[in-house]
Amino acid sequence: MNIDSISAPVNRHLLDFEKALADLLHSRIPLAEQIVRYVAGLKGKRLRPLLVFLTADLHGGGSEKTMLSALVVELLHTATLVHDDVVDNSELRRGSPTVNHLWDNRISVLIGDLLFSRTLTTMLKLQDTKALSILSEATDRITEGELLQIENGGHTTVDETLYLDLIGKKTASLLNASCALGCLSVTSDEPSCERMKQFGENLGIAFQIKDDLLDYTGSRDKLGKPVGNDLREHKMTLPLIHALRQAGDAERGQVLTWLAQSSLDEAVTRRILSFVEAQDGIGYAHQIATHYARQAERALQSYADSETKASLMKLVDFAITREN
Repeated sequence: MNIDSISAPVNRHLLDFEKALADLLHSRIPLAEQIVRYVAGLKGKRLRPLLVFLTADLHGGGSEKTMLSALVVELLHTATLVHDDVVDNSELRRGSPTVNHLWDNRISVLIGDLLFSRTLTTMLKLQDTKALSILSEATDRITEGELLQIENGGHTTVDETLYLDLIGKKTASLLNASCALGCLSVTSDEPSCERMKQFGENLGIAFQIKDDLLDYTGSRDKLGKPVGNDLREHKMTLPLIHALRQAGDAERGQVLTWLAQSSLDEAVTRRILSFVEAQDGIGYAHQIATHYARQAERALQSYADSETKASLMKLVDFAITREN
């Protein structure tokens, strides 16, 4: 299963979306044009616009607001990624050099700001205070999530509750908004759009837990980055949190000593990966991801069977079974 097969009911809208996005990203400044084209070429799964189109289709079709909503969520997502790479000092994004690595942090911050500016301009075209409220809340949560991660970076006291709060803010918030905006673009029925918000929130949490799992179980070729990268960056994700909770005092103490080092060599990284697997951190994280996936599916139960509903159900399954 892949995104292309899931997106079949709305493929025509996604093609129009790519053209509209290219037009929006155009800049009269040659350097900005060069960089935004580079960023656009690093396109990922287009998960957020896909959710906008699918949830709109689930509620009867699409509109001009549907396209604007899809553009807004992708622009906002891209802007946050450019800024995140500066904050994290990342050199790779989707297997390619980041903007800050190819140019520098000053330019990256300004490109992120430019993308935020295009986001705001497109948001205004929606002329919908409810949509603006949804986007404002998502932006607030994303920023809080980034600050929360920085505040707790390298802290081995991060527990499961804090972890779930963090990924809810950093990842699920914009999937939540994408689904709500897709619904709102074609109907003002609040219960329906609230169901879509909950669908997106639970899908986002399941998706991020799987992302964190892939750092333990994936391959560099498929991930576009080394396995164990989160460990090297001292990020406490669910597999490690659970493993430390399950371990005996001596073993936990040894792992915490390793994690306290400013950098982890390859041998220590492999030993921690093995520790997490031995303590069933991987199995537990998959179990929790599956729980949130089932919660997302429940939000779709009241809808009649259709190709679009089937695609959303497939997307939930894809979130927790994918390899990259």
